[in-house]
Amino acid sequence: MSSMQPQPAGPAGKPKRPAWHWVLLGSCSLLALLVGLGVTGIVGYQILNRGNPQDTLENFYSAMAEGDCELFQESTTEEYRRDMDLADCASFGSMTSGMGDLDYSVNERINRQGYAIFEVTQSHQRDGLAKEEKLAFFVRRFEGGWFVDSVQLIDAPTG
Repeated sequence: MSSMQPQPAGPAGKPKRPAWHWVLLGSCSLLALLVGLGVTGIVGYQILNRGNPQDTLENFYSAMAEGDCELFQESTTEEYRRDMDLADCASFGSMTSGMGDLDYSVNERINRQGYAIFEVTQSHQRDGLAKEEKLAFFVRRFEGGWFVDSVQLIDAPTG
């Protein structure tokens, strides 16, 4: 068949579309589907990879118990460290040196926009004396992670 021959007429007397129209339409549809799936995959990954504020709180307590300055810095904001005068590892080390065993339990978790607030009962020894106190940890989400941003005393230490 040469290209000069007339195309057979369709139902309304219109000529049929050439095959290349269907190939082009199918290719564009497939490309749009792949782009949509790619965007959905990226958004899904971002949602599932947001981290967990509970892990940040656990890292904070592990750093305090073990005297791990690097883990402490990874789990807290710069503002928190500055406000607590723990901006460098030397001050962190002197603060944790006399702490002894550190135990905590989460009493309540409250989610706010951009924050997870944990009410915690903490018990530890300081200079040989056992102490228990209730604290509120404000764990803030920014820059793709969760960080301890502030700690407030709810009940004064007993013991």
